[in-house]
Amino acid sequence: MARRALCDASADRGSHPGARDSCAGYGIMNKRRDQFKSLKDRLAAIAATVGGQAPPPSTPSTEPRRVVQPWEKIRGSHADLARQLDELARSADFGDVDRARIAHVIDRSMTNQEELERLTHAIERDNSAALVHPSQQRNLPGRRFARHNLLAGQVRLGEVVADHRTDFEITGDFGIDLDVLRTSLLVIGPPGSGKTRGMATPIVEHLSLAALTGKASMVVIDPKSTDFAYDGWFDVTIDPLNPSCGFSLFGGSRTADVAADRLASALLPPRVSDDKAYFIDASKNALYACLAPFEAAYERWPTVPELLGLLRADQASMDRVKERLKGPGAKELKALLDSRKAQTQRSADPAASLVERFALLDRPSLRNLFDHPGPMFQMRDLNRPVRVRVALPEAEYPDASRILARLVVSQFVQITSSSETDRSIFKGLVIDEAGRFVDDYVARGVQKLRSNNAGLVLLSQTMSDFPPEVRATVFGSTGCKAVFGGIDPTDADVFSRWFGEQYVTQTTISRSATSGVQYNEFGSMGGRSESRTSGYSARRVERARWTVSDIITGVPAGHALVSLARSNGVRVGPVLVNLRG
Repeated sequence: MARRALCDASADRGSHPGARDSCAGYGIMNKRRDQFKSLKDRLAAIAATVGGQAPPPSTPSTEPRRVVQPWEKIRGSHADLARQLDELARSADFGDVDRARIAHVIDRSMTNQEELERLTHAIERDNSAALVHPSQQRNLPGRRFARHNLLAGQVRLGEVVADHRTDFEITGDFGIDLDVLRTSLLVIGPPGSGKTRGMATPIVEHLSLAALTGKASMVVIDPKSTDFAYDGWFDVTIDPLNPSCGFSLFGGSRTADVAADRLASALLPPRVSDDKAYFIDASKNALYACLAPFEAAYERWPTVPELLGLLRADQASMDRVKERLKGPGAKELKALLDSRKAQTQRSADPAASLVERFALLDRPSLRNLFDHPGPMFQMRDLNRPVRVRVALPEAEYPDASRILARLVVSQFVQITSSSETDRSIFKGLVIDEAGRFVDDYVARGVQKLRSNNAGLVLLSQTMSDFPPEVRATVFGSTGCKAVFGGIDPTDADVFSRWFGEQYVTQTTISRSATSGVQYNEFGSMGGRSESRTSGYSARRVERARWTVSDIITGVPAGHALVSLARSNGVRVGPVLVNLRG
């Protein structure tokens, strides 16, 4: 089981009949098949010898191997469509993205026959471009960074290095798939170790390709604004310095109470002691007291200046909202505004910190982003195959950038944890420098993502970047782990204990010497003699599979220790992977 999970990261169980053959390119499966074939040949040779006949010479077959197409399942019921697809597959214009996109539609047609009819009409009209992604892309521009098996949803990350500390001696290609990413991935490595180039970039590239096939959507948080700025990889770029597309502050919320909780969590600092919990609750109540009446009055969420005016209890802003409130619930909603007014008139406004932090978003560039007059991205858009990059201008707006990133992360977890999410599309969130943007809500939300076909990729230089109260939750909730050499000894100790122990044989050699007196044949003493004896004993003892020292100094540059988990609970690892191989 472990071998199979490593060779192809296990092919999608719902994939087409040829997926398992295509995943054989991941090295180890090939070796297993060769072993079975040689075993079969040996058994045939032994049987022939026993029968008194020489074993027949093995002659290679001259018949071409028939390629199993992903539309084999419809060949009997929709023969004409299958023949059309066979012709398309032979054309030079038909790429791996086209094949995977059509295969995904066929898989969905098993439960929705309308999908198959839509595909038939699209093939007749558009040929290889049938049901193309809304971006009209059928591939990514330029040369790919990694090898991909889009039918099986796999990406190759590197090559397994044989090591005695693994449970099995294997070598070959190492890849992961979308089912593995459902369990979320935690990557820890010092600066310059290769986290971004070796792990994140191939995964982001694969998610971008998977979105073109209709199987995935993704959000990438880019703190440096340049690590993932590749042309053609994204449909939406959230950039406060160049707001070509807006970002909704309330994109994941349908009710005022949910919107207030999410916005307050993004605005307020993550580490708050128990004696300050009162101010957290008061801040959430203040947001709700402003959002609920405004949404009821205008049937939309407020802009940044409008919400700031209500939070500051500006009388003119409150009067405008009250004038529009009509109906049976107007009295209670007006009372909410009055409660916010009363909060501000206390000797110390318990929501003053939230108001001042929200004021950080009241800048011309940020207002253009959150109150954008043109296209506006809302997090619920992830229920279709969309690719989003969030470029954080930390040099220009450091505090506002952190608020934006935490808002994006919390909205992603909220949407993907919701019962309304589309589980047929994998939704991935890749966060560089993740320790600064993950709070307790997000850490607990990771546990809900797996069942909703979503996952996080968290990259950080050290576990110390995460708030102390969420470190254990983040580490325990992420099913996959990757660690690079040169990390902090505290982190190395955590990973060493996580990787567990293994039995090793300890051999003990004991030696002893005895001395005595020798006598000659005449009975007189001839001299002293000495004899040596030695003994061997062996016992099985448990030792750390990867010690702290092994992880810090024994993992070569460009390598990582990786352990994987699948959504059904199967775990594999750790294995040493050469990400440059």
